Amino acid sequence: DLNGWTLQLYNGSDSAVYATYDLGGSVPGTCGAYGVVSVNTPGLQNGSPDGIALVNGQGKLVQFLSYEGSIRGKSGPARRKWSTDIGVSESGSEPVGQSLQLAGTGTSYADFVWMPAYDESFGQCNPDQTFPGMDQPPTITGNSPADGATGVATNASLQIQFSEPVTVANGWLEIACDASGIHGYSVSGGPTDFSIDPDQDFTALESCLITVNAAQVADVDGSADYMLADVQFSFDTMASGSGYYGSVDTSNAQSLRTTLHDAIKDHTRYPYTSTSTDTWDILEFADQDPMNAGRIVDIYKNASYQKYGGGNTEYNREHSWPKSYGFTNDGSGNYPYTDTHMLFLSDSGYNSARGNKPYDDCASSCLIYQTDATNGTGGGVNDVNKASSNYWQTWDERKGDVARALMYMDVRYEGGVHGVTGAAEPDLVLTDDPNLIQSSSANESIAYMGLLSTILQWHQQDPVDEAERLRNEAVYSYQGNRNPFVDHPEWAACLFQNQCN
Repeated sequence: DLNGWTLQLYNGSDSAVYATYDLGGSVPGTCGAYGVVSVNTPGLQNGSPDGIALVNGQGKLVQFLSYEGSIRGKSGPARRKWSTDIGVSESGSEPVGQSLQLAGTGTSYADFVWMPAYDESFGQCNPDQTFPGMDQPPTITGNSPADGATGVATNASLQIQFSEPVTVANGWLEIACDASGIHGYSVSGGPTDFSIDPDQDFTALESCLITVNAAQVADVDGSADYMLADVQFSFDTMASGSGYYGSVDTSNAQSLRTTLHDAIKDHTRYPYTSTSTDTWDILEFADQDPMNAGRIVDIYKNASYQKYGGGNTEYNREHSWPKSYGFTNDGSGNYPYTDTHMLFLSDSGYNSARGNKPYDDCASSCLIYQTDATNGTGGGVNDVNKASSNYWQTWDERKGDVARALMYMDVRYEGGVHGVTGAAEPDLVLTDDPNLIQSSSANESIAYMGLLSTILQWHQQDPVDEAERLRNEAVYSYQGNRNPFVDHPEWAACLFQNQCN
């Protein structure tokens, strides 16, 4: 806030103020949370020496600089103060468009040095001047179950995400429930994303309060900064102690499909793009970089990008089941279009390269799309996506992720209508017949995607990992439904191959 702040110009001949300019107003944070102001100063003198005084809103001198020598102020806020000569000057032969600038890294004037004339950067951060970010205490950026969640499975685990890597001391977390009492727990993951497994199941229809004790959670960069305040969230468990899938019949493929569809249907829809919570918010939580809560990791390139939200050019939203196969139009009643179990954040260029190609292995004449080395995966000579003219092969570490997303879509969308809103829903079907996989410019009552045999193979080749389990929990905390093939990978063989044990 620069309200009341001024620049006061000093003449080198009489050392008096000859002009004052009001800086006024608020300045948005840039350059590592610092602000930049460009001031129009008609009549600015640059004789030898002339000075500039920076004065705060209380009329106190903050800084007094001069050019080609020092002066002692005779009036104004710099009265009886000696200026600091910046120590560099222009000869007059420099090309138009250059200026004198500070360079270096730090947080105060003494950390920087004045450099010879360089391309001007008025209104911007100087190209060679950097400000390290201010060390902030850690905060909680996400938790599952979400605060106020209902119908939580009695065997649920907890997930907590922090804004930065942290260390946790004994007693950092408390789990207190109305009926089952105080729970012990085991912790895995870290240092940013933690998974907590209670030592006993919760009781049906009870309320639980989770407390994260601020004094036991500290960041690991530089001197330890502790959370500023305790954080609490609560949830209620479901009515049946048998869990989320208690009504599912696994005796045969048809019974499993029918009862599983009933368990995961009628989820809560969030808008694709909105000023309120939308798919950007959910996906940036679900696809968060486990090593940095301010970044995401995309599905195909395995690149880690700073979280930007909608409208950025680095990454966008990938419909793993292409929207052109059954649900082209985004509307308030089009549930598959915004289903975040199927949506992933993707590098924009790779998403464009995939287009709406079905999934299949590419054996020859393949275009290669390399992956980045991020968090111990990707970047190797064989860690690549491949594309033919008709199909897209996802790289090995994420084959199972897209496979289980598509199997979810096949079971979640069986036609009919949404049981709460009455919105029409398509029947989405996985197939090995490429002739059935046809794009459309309109929503369809039945649509196909594949190739099914490849999807099942990828499901086996790339088993469910902890990151995918956490993603399932993240989406569940918003939509209220789960991807059953993450929770029960064995059901794929029964549903799609009639191998039911």
